[in-house]
Amino acid sequence: MTRMRLLSGTVLVAVALSVAGCTTSGPEQQNSSASEVKIGVLAPGSGPSRTAGIEAQHGAELAAALVNGDEGPLQLAGVGTDGLAGLGGAKLRIVQGDTKSSPATGAAEAARLAGEQKVAGLVGAYDPLVTKEASQRTERLGVPFVNGDSPAGYLTERGLDWFFRTGPTDRMFGESFFSALRETAGAGASKVAILYADDQPSSVIAKLTRELADEGGFDRVREEKVDLGSGASGNAAAAVGRIRDLAEKPDAVFVIASDPEDATTLLKAFGQARYSPPGILASGAGFSAPTVLGAGPDGDGLMISTSWSREIAGRSASAKPVMDLYEERFSEPMTETAAGTFTAVLVLAQAIDNAGSTDPQGVRAALLNLDIPARETIMPWSGVRFDASSRQNAAASGVVEQRVGQVFRAVFPGELQQAEPQWPRPSPGV
Repeated sequence: MTRMRLLSGTVLVAVALSVAGCTTSGPEQQNSSASEVKIGVLAPGSGPSRTAGIEAQHGAELAAALVNGDEGPLQLAGVGTDGLAGLGGAKLRIVQGDTKSSPATGAAEAARLAGEQKVAGLVGAYDPLVTKEASQRTERLGVPFVNGDSPAGYLTERGLDWFFRTGPTDRMFGESFFSALRETAGAGASKVAILYADDQPSSVIAKLTRELADEGGFDRVREEKVDLGSGASGNAAAAVGRIRDLAEKPDAVFVIASDPEDATTLLKAFGQARYSPPGILASGAGFSAPTVLGAGPDGDGLMISTSWSREIAGRSASAKPVMDLYEERFSEPMTETAAGTFTAVLVLAQAIDNAGSTDPQGVRAALLNLDIPARETIMPWSGVRFDASSRQNAAASGVVEQRVGQVFRAVFPGELQQAEPQWPRPSPGV
């Protein structure tokens, strides 16, 4: 999710650590005499996810600049005034590797960075399949992998020793959605429908949505899996029409898509079918693209779940200076992908600093012992604390935003709420 990430597109960030003048052959032999720490950003340099790759690269570059003291002091984990104090002031430098949006290429690039660049850790990522292949490779190599923004639940359910995730999981996002639905619409919102694209990532989220609905006591009145190949528009409109014509009208429709074009098609289908349910909750990487979320009246009142909110960041003493620096440096808005990568780089930098070494075993132990408070991150979470068994950040959480006009406003949780939710959603006049 850029904005939502219940399943992600394709970005990884690899962290390579090199010791100037070091004559050892592997990362396990590096020591605290490092004068430079290379952070390699493994991201798609071309294709449909290229924009996300640029955002990840920018987030990593800003994190390195802050660690090196180039932008002045900020009270954030991992940020010093002149490099990594635990390594004698070693500087961070960003190195990029291109995944070409391919899991195989991503794994090969991770191995290249580990071998040629003396990788001591990886941070990222954006796409779950690339993350899966790359983290399996680094698991065999014994290299810490800090995942920044790929929420697929199975990634932290594989029993890996070297894989960590800072951002929320699909389940955390889903729980935020159902909590917001219950809180927004009250006990009267008991019936839901699920509309999703016929692909593997969307099907995974649909299954999780089904499970969470059952756990929360919601009544699933209809599920529609839509073939968005040939005749996509007609197929989507027909599926929405079947939901519209139900005797038991749903209070909310979950719309799930992993591809931006599919997400746009599913949203437009509501207008084509002349159907405006009280609530539409959008899930999947397809809804991360601004062109989808801001397109036309079909998105009015749309709810999304995100790990990064520009509105919340703008009111945070920790996040606003970072967001302003990012936008001044790169002349573009800071996005969820940029914020997730920025955070993952700083978390790894803090672990390296605490370890006082680039030795992977020491960095891994330092990651397990991290307890970063909320005030030292730019994310709307309660901090960073990795679960000892899953390596998932137990302090991460999702924020629900609703589109009002062309602006997304935070509506859940209550302590972060910036606007009252609109329920039922504004009708686009269908």
